[in-house]
Amino acid sequence: EIPSDVKIIDLNSKRVRKAIPKIISNLWHHRPQIVMSTLGHLNIAIALFRILMPKNIRFIARETIVVTEKIKRSKHKKLWKFLYRFYYPTFDKIICQSRDMLDDLSSIIGVNKNLVLINNPVDHEGIKSLINIKDPIVERFFCDKSYIYFVAAGRLIKQKGFELLIEAISLTNNPKIRLAILGHGPLEKRLNSLIEYHNLEEQIILTGYQKNPYLWFSKADAFILSSYYEGFPNVVLESLSCGTPVISTPAPGGTKEILEPIEGCYLSNKITAGSLKRAISEFINSGRHRIKNDKISPFKSERICKEYTNIFLGKK
Repeated sequence: EIPSDVKIIDLNSKRVRKAIPKIISNLWHHRPQIVMSTLGHLNIAIALFRILMPKNIRFIARETIVVTEKIKRSKHKKLWKFLYRFYYPTFDKIICQSRDMLDDLSSIIGVNKNLVLINNPVDHEGIKSLINIKDPIVERFFCDKSYIYFVAAGRLIKQKGFELLIEAISLTNNPKIRLAILGHGPLEKRLNSLIEYHNLEEQIILTGYQKNPYLWFSKADAFILSSYYEGFPNVVLESLSCGTPVISTPAPGGTKEILEPIEGCYLSNKITAGSLKRAISEFINSGRHRIKNDKISPFKSERICKEYTNIFLGKK
């Protein structure tokens, strides 16, 4: 999807620490006006070694997660907090994807003068073009209209809370529910064991990676986000773009920011299986409905790209 006139330089480095010398060398060779990095530990590395890079470059960092949640789960909490607090302010601008992220990062680094809020975009037109493609696997899953169909998606890791979601489905004790979890990851065996433990093999399937998840989103009665925390949940915007309501935990990182204004979407009170179960039941009792396209207009790519342009041109 990258345009042919965009030059790609492959550093052939699997780890940031091995890439840094090559990054420094390339920056001296190409002398760009702007460098934007968009990976937390890469941002930190660039801030640490900025002194070795050309002085006339504007450095912009884009944060991808609520940093406090990341630090809480790391082995070296004090070190990471120190690095964020004293090195992140050296960036000319720091782009935060959600209000939660901006407020959190501001509290860590102690200033917010170089922080700017830009939500992630959703490619509504691109998604629309993909939801009409036929797929026999999808058709087979959604074949019985008497069921209530839910879809969840993401890497199968602790952050995404899929164990919590399986527990919540078990608590509903509703045999009419069908749930497809899209994605792969290290917790696949554990999640399958949990599905078997609750005797939910007929109700919950793990589909693995799906090249076109939007087809699944568009046919579901609702998308469920069960995360403990997020940066900015793109998958929520993508589901809304398909017209599909969202049921979600109040995960820090933009979830409430997106969903609270939208009628027909449901947020649980807490990040627990019991609270998520109540939100699911509330949705089921409300009847089936779709989300209007105008609800995702603040996140359309044209608007978000203009905000990035203003950052690059120094207008914001």
